[in-house]
Amino acid sequence: MGILYLSLYLIALGTGGLKSSVSGFGTDQFDEKDEKEKIQMANFFHRFFFFISTGTLLAVTVLVYIQDEVGRSWAYGICCISMLIAIVVFLTGTRRYRYKRSAGSPIVHILQVVVAAVRKRKLQYPWDDAAFLYEDSPEASRIQHTDQFR
Repeated sequence: MGILYLSLYLIALGTGGLKSSVSGFGTDQFDEKDEKEKIQMANFFHRFFFFISTGTLLAVTVLVYIQDEVGRSWAYGICCISMLIAIVVFLTGTRRYRYKRSAGSPIVHILQVVVAAVRKRKLQYPWDDAAFLYEDSPEASRIQHTDQFR
């Protein structure tokens, strides 16, 4: 039973680490100030999530079928070869990647939030709901409602 829990933990850790890292790394490859690259960044995310979903669909259908009908070794071999191809493709573009320097340690930022929350834990909340608003946008900046999709 311990192996099952360890396996589930490793799967969750790997999935969480992959999706957050890859999307952040993908964002670094585009300049948000350039309109052309801004559109390309949106297309990157569309393709990224499409292929993540397609890979998941193939894994739970085709690979399970291959595992049941042909053999487990074939299914694991296909997964292994797919991962090796993905690593080779990733490493091939290493020289062309853009790297952005981090603005500091994320652990420091997390600890700053925790310290601020502990220091402010006994503050009294105002009775007026408008006092909770960080920014009150004027009417002119609101998006107008339309009947386009009705």
